Amino acid sequence: MTHWRYAQGARAATAAGLALLVGCGGSGPEGPSPLPTTAPTTPEIAEIAPLVGAARASGRWVGSAVQANLLSADAVYAGTFARHFDYLTAEWEMKWDPTEPTPGVFDFSLGDQIVAFAEANGARVKGHALLWHQATPSWVESLSSAELQIAVDAHIRIVAAHYAGRVVAWDVVNEAIADEGGVLRDSLFLRGLGPDYIASAFRVAREADPQALLFYNDYNTEGMGTKANAAYELVKGLVEQGVPIDGVGLQMHVSARFPPRVEDVAANMRRLADLGLLVNISEMDVRIRELPGDSATRFAAQGAIYRDLVGVCVAEPACHAVTFWGFTDAHSWVDGTFGADDPLLFDEAYQPKPAFSGVEDAFLRR
Repeated sequence: MTHWRYAQGARAATAAGLALLVGCGGSGPEGPSPLPTTAPTTPEIAEIAPLVGAARASGRWVGSAVQANLLSADAVYAGTFARHFDYLTAEWEMKWDPTEPTPGVFDFSLGDQIVAFAEANGARVKGHALLWHQATPSWVESLSSAELQIAVDAHIRIVAAHYAGRVVAWDVVNEAIADEGGVLRDSLFLRGLGPDYIASAFRVAREADPQALLFYNDYNTEGMGTKANAAYELVKGLVEQGVPIDGVGLQMHVSARFPPRVEDVAANMRRLADLGLLVNISEMDVRIRELPGDSATRFAAQGAIYRDLVGVCVAEPACHAVTFWGFTDAHSWVDGTFGADDPLLFDEAYQPKPAFSGVEDAFLRR
């Protein structure tokens, strides 16, 4: 386990340098048309003060999940990201399904395009995610326990090694805790490999990329409660075993009607930090469709929640980054899962909302 202060110093310094490198590490197999090397800006984008400036004033990285097809097809999408963010997570393109759809046959084309875009625009990259039960190709499901262990180890090793030196962090294991009961999720990994699969995944990832920060990532673990306690006990156990884990990602997919209590989020971040771990807000969005009132009222409430929860990260020395799961209401997973909503910082026309101002205020401690 690497203490977070070392990670924040030595590794973050390395990460800052890596973010400025362009085109290193190869482009991988041929894929769709490459992304533009520079992101165009429009007058509308240029009128808005970059959010990244406020984030840097607080010493934090600010990021968003992105999609390769949107970066290549939508100049305003690409330009908005490039102006406002310095930390990038591939929303889908680096998971097991797209990277190894056939056993032993790897396709890094889309992930490579995203990394090249980040490097050309001075952004760091967080790899997401090496092991997640919902992004596992069907061929994995028929493997014996011995075959599954070989496949898991090989996948983590090859993917992490491919991006070594080009990503600053990985979500190594994603969403391993059940929604109820404070126990591990009944996944094919738990059934086939037992609970030690989590520690093993971190060890293999560290061998493949000794410099990347390694995170456990999960949802509904941001405050205090059964699932958050289970996440805490999980990573505490990893730390005590000497497993190479550097931090925890708190996804923060929040309903504005029932947001987590600020004091609970602060207490949770602090107890994780006391283990010597970094913490980050890793996938934030704030749903507002269930709130009463008109749009202005709901947007104001949303902005206040963003301000308060990002403010917890700014107040916690171990919280080094805030990442939103998308940045424009035009493209959000929320619509397909919960119904039409407006959960992000920019509206569908890429205009900033009170959510944007709330985040900016949090970074600037206003």
